Amino acid sequence: MKMEVSDKVAVPQKRPHIKKGFYHARLVEVKPKKTESKYGKKIVLLFEILNDAFKQNGKYLQLATEAYYEYKQDDGSYRTAVTPNSRITQIFQALGWKFTTQGLDTNDFIGAEAEVLVDDYEYEYTDPNTNKTEILKASTINDVNKWEDQPEVVEEVVE
Repeated sequence: MKMEVSDKVAVPQKRPHIKKGFYHARLVEVKPKKTESKYGKKIVLLFEILNDAFKQNGKYLQLATEAYYEYKQDDGSYRTAVTPNSRITQIFQALGWKFTTQGLDTNDFIGAEAEVLVDDYEYEYTDPNTNKTEILKASTINDVNKWEDQPEVVEEVVE
């Protein structure tokens, strides 16, 4: 059996951790998750946290969340997860999408702003220098809501 080989290596690094709470954020990237889960296919939504306290080297802190876009059926086929009450629909509605059966192009929402709920999770981190393993806390996005503090659009009447 011939196997594929890659020269890429994973570099262990500490994941970002900030205080739990609601933050103003901007969607910067949407990509499919490389591995499929037991229940279907997911996308990863990457957000910048628009808070100058978390800005380093001119870049905002980035955090991600995941959502199913296709569910696996019993026969091995897939069906869309974009339905009126699904999580993925709620996320994109918070980013300004109006539900329609015409389809959803996630690229249309890059740059859209939202309020995200940041929460903690624990993970194992092994320091490559000391080979010591410890349990650390990191941050993830649990929920995406409409950004309510957006300035109102005022239409000027030109006479």
